[in-house]
Amino acid sequence: MISQVFKFSNSLWYKAILIILLWIVGVAYLIHSFGVSLSVALFDVSIHTAFLTLGFFLLENIFRFYSPQGRSVFIFMIFPISVSLMVFFSGMFSMEFFTKNEDDYLRLMSNAFFVKLFIIFLLCLCYTVILLFQSKLETQLQHKEREEQIQKLAKEAELYQLRQQLQPHFLFNSLNSISSLLHRSPEQAQEMVIQLSEFLRKTIRKNDQKWISLEEELAFLHLFVGIEKVRFGHRLHVDFDQKGEVGVCKLPPLLVQPLLENAIKHGLYGLLGEVNIRVSFSSEEAYLVVRIVNPYDPQAGQAGGEGFGLEVIRRRLFLLFGRHDLLATQADAKLFKVQIKIPQNYDQYYHH
Repeated sequence: MISQVFKFSNSLWYKAILIILLWIVGVAYLIHSFGVSLSVALFDVSIHTAFLTLGFFLLENIFRFYSPQGRSVFIFMIFPISVSLMVFFSGMFSMEFFTKNEDDYLRLMSNAFFVKLFIIFLLCLCYTVILLFQSKLETQLQHKEREEQIQKLAKEAELYQLRQQLQPHFLFNSLNSISSLLHRSPEQAQEMVIQLSEFLRKTIRKNDQKWISLEEELAFLHLFVGIEKVRFGHRLHVDFDQKGEVGVCKLPPLLVQPLLENAIKHGLYGLLGEVNIRVSFSSEEAYLVVRIVNPYDPQAGQAGGEGFGLEVIRRRLFLLFGRHDLLATQADAKLFKVQIKIPQNYDQYYHH
């Protein structure tokens, strides 16, 4: 605490000096009221304040490297007792050397010997208690920071794992499609390899990003849809729609793509002919709202989209925002709808 004074700004320095001066003047007037000259009283308080400050500094450095544990009361008490004795006798010998002819002062100090010693001990003891409380508080804060750091690292590791779990699924499907295209349509296979390469390059690039703009996510989604169109041909149609001022919105990378992949997978499963999937982005209050609607056949033996991909996204949203209400699904006779709400106060969660 005393050592922190040296780090004060100018305004805090002025306040500290003012408090010390008020202390010196106040105590000096108290001593002066017992018949001691004001100059001697001021000198006495100044000397003892200087030694007391050194004593506080010594206590602070002792407890910086050593903190009594358990019930070691003796160890706890020996430091303030030792420092108070050092301060008291240093001040007393200094004053006796400079005030040999001040009989009134020497008489008062002789009568108030134990009172003065007790006051100095009390000040040292109070400062020691403050230091111990401060030490305990700092230890608790450090422990809390370590726990938060561990939780943060664990959360980031889980987020990374969840994101990586989605990639092999899509990659295997794409490689199977390329394999089947090699014989009947080498040009399409080559186009798909190029698109897949660009897709994976962008995926790797986004791994270190916490937030990206909607424009970046849309470019990524268009690339993904291009790959899927090579797989499914004219059957697949994906319409993107933007409502409101969504240009300034941000979202975690690769959050929408698994949902769109889910919609394509379940939209084409069990259905013949063309399939239209709608993806809309809108800005509503403090959220970027993403809605994906795909047709599905309830009789085909598959849920309209409830699967591994949705569970991963639900878990990611909880890890990012600590909420379970950001993803909602709805299924009717022919359409399956997914909605996610992405809070836009992203500085509260991650620095982008």
